[in-house]
Amino acid sequence: MRTKIVYVVTSDETDVYLEQALLSVFSLRKHNPNAYVELVVDQDTDTTIIGKRGEILKYTDNKIVVNVPEEYNKECRSRWLKTSLRQHIKGDFLYIDTDTIITDDLSEVDSFRFSLGAVINAHVPISYRKDSIYMRKIKKNALEEGWKCSDEIPYFNGGVLFVKDTAESYEFFSIWHNIWKDIFMKYGRFIDQPPLAATNERFKYMINELSGTWNCQLVCNGLSYLAGAKIIHYVRYNYENHAWVFYDKHILQEIKEKGYVPDHIAELVTKAKESFIQPNKIICQEELANMKLIRTPLFSLCRNHKKFFSILNKAAITIQKVNKIRRYMWNLI
Repeated sequence: MRTKIVYVVTSDETDVYLEQALLSVFSLRKHNPNAYVELVVDQDTDTTIIGKRGEILKYTDNKIVVNVPEEYNKECRSRWLKTSLRQHIKGDFLYIDTDTIITDDLSEVDSFRFSLGAVINAHVPISYRKDSIYMRKIKKNALEEGWKCSDEIPYFNGGVLFVKDTAESYEFFSIWHNIWKDIFMKYGRFIDQPPLAATNERFKYMINELSGTWNCQLVCNGLSYLAGAKIIHYVRYNYENHAWVFYDKHILQEIKEKGYVPDHIAELVTKAKESFIQPNKIICQEELANMKLIRTPLFSLCRNHKKFFSILNKAAITIQKVNKIRRYMWNLI
């Protein structure tokens, strides 16, 4: 495999971002033992990669330390590094977010001929998520920032990016980095995906759409791509009540405590596509009303306060019985 694999990490002893990266690159090595892996970190993170935290260096081939302006916090430093990656990496590369599990051979990436490639965010057009608070916010911000957000234009997820060593990709990253800095300075928004969309618009939509198997966003309509998934992106750490085991915060906490990936977690990595908690249920488009219910404050209250749920449930049972009696009486008239 000629294409480099690149991770970006900004971390210290108070978080689990480095452990997240360790788990991802550990899974990468299971399926791609000969891949060349580069780890890009800022100067502050570099000083902490010692002792137990140095375990990740066993799985990477090269560490690149980039000095990031001190005024940026940890979250912003990671975006600063990500949007400027092209100037720090030589050759073709596949950038992978740390909140991922690699589940297959990635060598097919060597055959890609386009300059940039990515997977559609959440695997669906924007209108499919029009009720999402996140997408409403993105569309509102797009108006302020001056780029178009609609179904006619693919909105890409930045979690996996193929980047070829071309003049166009260098220029793209330069503009992406500048747009990210401008938006952060003007609005205080540090996420990198909207600036990616703005840059793609600036470059007449040069990002090539990859199959969802390259960035299977499991919690966001990714089930259709699970069987053939090469990379599973779990998007949000410690996502509550999700059936896939890697959302469990205790996995990364145990790796943090031990400083390595223990055997039982390594076994979960081996069987990543099967590692679901039982019982579980698929909620699809036909049950969309259930999805809306799950996202309501009422559902959160019921889930977190069992007594409150018990009271409401008894009230619902009573209402059902009353309605049943009313229908019976109406039929007698």
